[in-house]
Amino acid sequence: MHTFQRKARGLMLAGLAAVGLSGCFEGELSENDQNILSDQPFAYVVRDYPDMGDTSSLNIRPPLDPRAPYAFRPGAKLMVRDRIALSSSERSILDDYFGSTGYDVKDLDVSPDGERMVFAAHGPAGNGSHNTWNIYEYTFATGKIRRVLAEDDLANAGEDTNPTYTNEGKIIFSSSRQHGRGDWRLLDLREYLEDFNEPASLLHSVNPDGTELAQITFGQFHDIEPSTMNDGQVVFIRFGRLYETLQDCTLENIDNPNFNQQPHGGGYGQGNGSKFPSGLEEPKEWTVEDKCGASLAGQVEGERVFVEDVLSMYRITPSGGNVHRYFGSLSEEFSDASFIHYMDPIPLDDGNLLTIMRHVYNPVYGGDVVMVNSQNFFAVGKPVDESVIGEAEESMTPGLVNFYPNQVSPAGWYSAVAPYGDGSGRLLASWAQCLTSEAEITGVCEGSSTVDNLSDPQYGIWMVDPQQNTRLPVVQGHKRALYTDIVIADANELAQPYTGDQHTLNLEENTALFHIRSVYDMDGADMAELYDGGIETRRDPSLTRPDDRSERFIRVLGKRDIPPELEQAILTDPVLNPADGPQPPLGLTPLVGSGNRALYDVLSYAMVEPDGSAMVKVPAETSFTFEVVNKYGKRVDLIAAEDYNYNYLTQHPQSLLLEDGQLLKCYGCHDPEVDIPHARTDIELASANPGAPGDAMPFPNANPTIIASNWKDTMAEALLNSLGQLTTTWADTVRYEDYWSNPPDDSLAFEIPYADLNTPAPVTDVSCLTNWTSDCKATINYKEHIQPIWNSCRVDPNTDSVTSCQNCHRAAENKSCAEGGGGGGASTNLLLGNGNASWDGRQLESYVELFEPDYYLKQENGEWVEVDPTVDGACPEGVQGDLTVLPDPGVCFARRLMSARGAIASARFFSLFDDDPDDDLYQVETTGTAAIRQSHMGMLTDAELRLIAEWLDSGAHLYNDPEKFEFPTP
Repeated sequence: MHTFQRKARGLMLAGLAAVGLSGCFEGELSENDQNILSDQPFAYVVRDYPDMGDTSSLNIRPPLDPRAPYAFRPGAKLMVRDRIALSSSERSILDDYFGSTGYDVKDLDVSPDGERMVFAAHGPAGNGSHNTWNIYEYTFATGKIRRVLAEDDLANAGEDTNPTYTNEGKIIFSSSRQHGRGDWRLLDLREYLEDFNEPASLLHSVNPDGTELAQITFGQFHDIEPSTMNDGQVVFIRFGRLYETLQDCTLENIDNPNFNQQPHGGGYGQGNGSKFPSGLEEPKEWTVEDKCGASLAGQVEGERVFVEDVLSMYRITPSGGNVHRYFGSLSEEFSDASFIHYMDPIPLDDGNLLTIMRHVYNPVYGGDVVMVNSQNFFAVGKPVDESVIGEAEESMTPGLVNFYPNQVSPAGWYSAVAPYGDGSGRLLASWAQCLTSEAEITGVCEGSSTVDNLSDPQYGIWMVDPQQNTRLPVVQGHKRALYTDIVIADANELAQPYTGDQHTLNLEENTALFHIRSVYDMDGADMAELYDGGIETRRDPSLTRPDDRSERFIRVLGKRDIPPELEQAILTDPVLNPADGPQPPLGLTPLVGSGNRALYDVLSYAMVEPDGSAMVKVPAETSFTFEVVNKYGKRVDLIAAEDYNYNYLTQHPQSLLLEDGQLLKCYGCHDPEVDIPHARTDIELASANPGAPGDAMPFPNANPTIIASNWKDTMAEALLNSLGQLTTTWADTVRYEDYWSNPPDDSLAFEIPYADLNTPAPVTDVSCLTNWTSDCKATINYKEHIQPIWNSCRVDPNTDSVTSCQNCHRAAENKSCAEGGGGGGASTNLLLGNGNASWDGRQLESYVELFEPDYYLKQENGEWVEVDPTVDGACPEGVQGDLTVLPDPGVCFARRLMSARGAIASARFFSLFDDDPDDDLYQVETTGTAAIRQSHMGMLTDAELRLIAEWLDSGAHLYNDPEKFEFPTP
């Protein structure tokens, strides 16, 4: 059980029923009034707290559970007061707007200028215009309310909750609509939380006038309760689930679990203070028996699945870039404390977070006001470095609050909070005294009180001063009143638009930069140490030559999604995807081919320096990912050599997005299973790259003219400092130069530009080939850019005659180059014609042929022979898929000429044209392989091979530009 610090000072508390006003003259403020006074308006939501209900099922969430953002519980009121004072009057602002009282409201937030409030509300049942959760805005000066999405059909197309203002003036909110997946009412392509059979509630952004609606997070989880920090980043809570398979559950320990006593939940496993709740010496760690009792039946008979809820804090930029886990753990020991969650984190001026921490199954719906020290901790018990002292969580209230259901809490409970924001440290909080009732006499709970005579708490709104340890009433409560949201309409003068760290380089307009400290760093560990002597050996040119390293470039890919309207149209097209008939549906194959669903543009390249560092430029305001490639432009994560230790260098799984002029620093690579958040830009992480040995020093045995400015600078930083400019290129060319050898070896330099292509270059504007700007991009479509390579007439260096790929891989009467020989047609087992396939007119013949698998069986003499697996006995031990590891004896092995897995896995193709050793283990050598290779070597240019490698590594799509897609004509 983790703990957080509690104050043990004495409590100065105003009376429950009234506050003494003696000593005041008419028109003057009492001392208590002066202590709570603020001339800023404030607003709050009040409701009767609902019964907890039946929580005996894993997937039944209690009322007001943040994990259930769509729950509708009418009866709440949104109240506004003009100032924080006992004498201010309150008004309910939604009764007239909705025309009745059967609405629900929650999730208040105030604009940075303090003039407006945004909130989520659900109209009364049966209301035609407001029949879902929607986002509304209220102006304090005028009292006017308006819905952000004005048009009824658009507004009610999703459940919109949890709004917050960004410092730029936009609104970010959570929604089931998943706008990026199209109109789900036509064809539901949304992502779902399977256990609850409800669409994921994901973050969206919109202008206050309802324009520019966009989805900015994606996945099978709820992204909820966003709030904007002073630096412009948005912190939010992500709710997802982990699944643990249990093997030893019996009928006795899975029968009738009591979730009210042992409710299922999850999250951080937070502590409950320096003291534990009354009657508990420590929280109960769940045993296997406990987990069995809260488990579900697995797919295999006798198997049970224990489901753990996980709520972690994440951050994102307002435009949707750089999503990363900010605070919280993924691997806390599951215990009763795991049901204590953070509610609606509120950023403070010092960068930390204020929240209500409560047990989600506590029937009084209260907890404690806690400051989360996110500036100095990754998670509870995990400081950012060894010098940090203190705790990750600190109570901001007097006394000890007990969290657990049906427990005495002499210090009472808190259900909502808002900081004054005026530098005083004061808080406006909803608080209820713990009360007992016996013989119709109500009293205050004491340490000796028991749960047997607890009375309903009476929440009110109070000013809490943590520094003075005082609490004074502001809004008098009543029995069973529950205040769930409080905001103060105060301008935040510290709020800044998000810009990120800025670089000082003179780059092209609309350009940003990111710096990778080392691709050989995995969560602070030196991954080069196992086989290659470590980063210090890798970076030493006297020990490691450039061609000894496969990791040569960072390739940046612009990442785009399939337009939802197009996806829906393809999936419902009667020709491509018939509901019935002789031809099977093709799904999205006519667009994406054999690859995944993400579409890509090639944006830029940057050299990976010998220490694994890289300085990479990217277009600003563009969603991108990146990957590490070898000198042939092939992604290295598929290299299968036993002594290759860098297969973690996959395409970066998260999309990134940078502002104009921003510099993003990255330490290295990260295992997603590692518990510590790794992408925080505000914390110095451990680095495996030692960097420069000192200020103004060269690197050992390297070119002495390249000087690092500072101790620990990377080679990428030192090279930039020495040259005064970046070596990174846009996508128009891939360029390498040996800067680090002593002396540099000019013979190692090479350049592969798109301009060398004799076929159409993958650019929409030909001027990009001579003057590439940040607006240029390379978009590769198979029919437009790859097929012409097969058609192109060229000189065969082996015969010195003009021919083409099609001349041999097409029927003889359809030769594309009159001089050339060939024309073997089907005898070559590969057809590269332009037209549609004879066996299915909906598909391109050449594309299907390139990805068609062939099957091989290894003979006793070690030779491979091609076989037909449909023939009885051809594969005595079955067939293995398109793998790298060689199969067992008697097992047939599938090999494709090209693989949508990537260029390295397409060794059967590339081995005909290059001498790349990185793909050797993907080849299958037969008796005829050498002759085939000899006849093809030199037929394709370096520019063509680069283009094909880029296309394969980005998914081998038929179209990366969806606007080029054409539907079949009837």
